[in-house]
Amino acid sequence: MVEKASIDDVMKVLIASRKQEMQQLWSTCSHLVAKSGLPPEVLAKHLPIDVVAKIEELRLKSSLARRSMLPLRHPHPDLGAADMEDQKIRRMRRALDSSDVELVKLMVMGEGLNLDEALALHYAVESCSREVVKALLELGAADVNFPAGPAGKTPLHVAAEMVSPEMVAVLLDHHADPNVRTVDGVTPLDILRTLTSDFLFKGAVPGLTHIEPNKLRLCLELVQSAALVLSREEGNNHNNNANNSSNDNTNNPNTSASATAIYPPMSEAHTSSNLDSRLVYLNLGATPQIGDDDSSSQREAMNRHGSQGGGCDPSMYHHSHDF
Repeated sequence: MVEKASIDDVMKVLIASRKQEMQQLWSTCSHLVAKSGLPPEVLAKHLPIDVVAKIEELRLKSSLARRSMLPLRHPHPDLGAADMEDQKIRRMRRALDSSDVELVKLMVMGEGLNLDEALALHYAVESCSREVVKALLELGAADVNFPAGPAGKTPLHVAAEMVSPEMVAVLLDHHADPNVRTVDGVTPLDILRTLTSDFLFKGAVPGLTHIEPNKLRLCLELVQSAALVLSREEGNNHNNNANNSSNDNTNNPNTSASATAIYPPMSEAHTSSNLDSRLVYLNLGATPQIGDDDSSSQREAMNRHGSQGGGCDPSMYHHSHDF
C-alpha cells in the first residue's frame, strides 16, 4: 500500500515506523525514499539527519552493486549536465504518471527543476488527469502559456487538438490565453474551428475517428467564450484609457471626438464569432446532402473560418505533438 503513496507521505510513514520499531515497514519506506532521487539537502528538511545518512548509505550500496555488475571494459560513464537534466525529467514524468505532484514540488524547490523547460504542463495535459494538471498549475511554478518545441504550441493548443473539454476548462480557469498563436500563427480557436469544419463536411477527422461531437462543441464554446471575454476586457480597458485621455483634453474637441469612437460597442469579429457559434449549434453532427445549397454555403463559410489565422492545413492537428 505504501508503494502507491506520495513521497511526502512515505517520509512521514518512515519516521513513524522508526518510532514504532516496525522494521519491515522501515525497510520498505527507506528504500522508496532512496529511489526517489531527492538530494540529501532536500531530505534533511523532512527527515532527521541520522535517517538521511542511512538513506545515503542505502544509495551508496545500491550504486556499488550496480557497478559491480558492469563489465570492466565498459565502465559506468560520468553523467553530464544534460544527462542529469534528462534524469530529472524522467523522474518528474514518473511522478506525474503516479499523480505525485508533491514530489514534483520537492524537485522544483530542492533541485531547481524548471517545469517550463521540462514541458511538465504539456506532458500532464496529454498524459495525466485533470486533477494532476490542476495541482501542477496551483504550484505556481509553470507558465500556462509556455510555447513548446519548434511549433510553439501551448498547453491549450494541445488540449484543443485532443478535444478535451476538461483540460481546456482547467487551463482557461488558470488564465490560459485563447488568442495565443503558434509559430505558424494558429490559435486554439483555429484548431477547433478546423476540426469542426472537418467533422461537419467530411464526416470524420483523420486520427480522431473516435471524436465525440458534444466534446468538440463544448471545447469550441469554452474557447470562444474565453476569447470574447478577453476581447471585452481589453475593450473596456481601451475605453477607460480613452475616457481618461478625453477628460485630460476637454479643451480640444478634435481629441475628444476621436477618443469616443476608438472602440465601437460590437466589432465585426464579435458578430462573426457569434455566427460561427450558431452554425456549430445548428449543424454539428448533421450529415450534409450532396447538391444542397444551404450545405454548400455553410461549407464555404466554415472553410473561410478555417483559412483565417495563418492559412492552416486541417491535417496538421491530427498528428502527435511536437515536444
